[in-house]
Amino acid sequence: MVNQSCPSGSVPYIIRRGDTLSLIAKLYQSTVDDIQGINPNLNPNNLQIGKQICIPLKIQLYPSCSTTNYYIVEKKDSFQSIANYFNVSYQQLYHANYGINPDDLYEDQVLCIPVAPPPVEISIDINQRELSLIQNEVIISTYQIAKENPNFPIPRGTFIILNKQVDPGVEYGARWLGLSRPGFGIHGINTPQFIEKIATDNNIILTNKDISTIFNLVTVGTRVTII
Repeated sequence: MVNQSCPSGSVPYIIRRGDTLSLIAKLYQSTVDDIQGINPNLNPNNLQIGKQICIPLKIQLYPSCSTTNYYIVEKKDSFQSIANYFNVSYQQLYHANYGINPDDLYEDQVLCIPVAPPPVEISIDINQRELSLIQNEVIISTYQIAKENPNFPIPRGTFIILNKQVDPGVEYGARWLGLSRPGFGIHGINTPQFIEKIATDNNIILTNKDISTIFNLVTVGTRVTII
């Protein structure tokens, strides 16, 4: 249970069995030092299950990207592998990120991806609480979503991802995928331990970890089918 407020720019987190500060930091794209800095009495070697701590949110600086087709660099990435996945040329990717060093990418760096035919599609089954990524008509991964709130039914049909946002605000978690319906989209949640309990806010909700993974695999223009 949340038992204290957190300062502006941070969110509450309830420690769970198996947690370490490094795992929590990775989940929220923070650092162990930053977490300890905002929780001065926290003993990293004696985390108490059920205790609330505060997690500082990372401030991102983005490249100019009029399409909002962002991508967050991962440890395994190279400039060429990113270009290959999104089916754009090395030169196209470079020109969309003028001024960066393609040979010196770093983890969590924000890139702008030129718009090209999407590599995957999204299929969402509200009753089964599943979001699936589909490539060449084959499901390649599946993620759990929050249950539907009967007072705020989720729209069904076929939509398109119109915009992508990194760190869209505390209420939307780590990532936002805006769909082709005003105010409707797919986003994360800053309290992943509650994903089994919460009901949707008329959007599709996943854990921050899952939405961050999906964010990097889809593009503006990706088709989203909701049943």
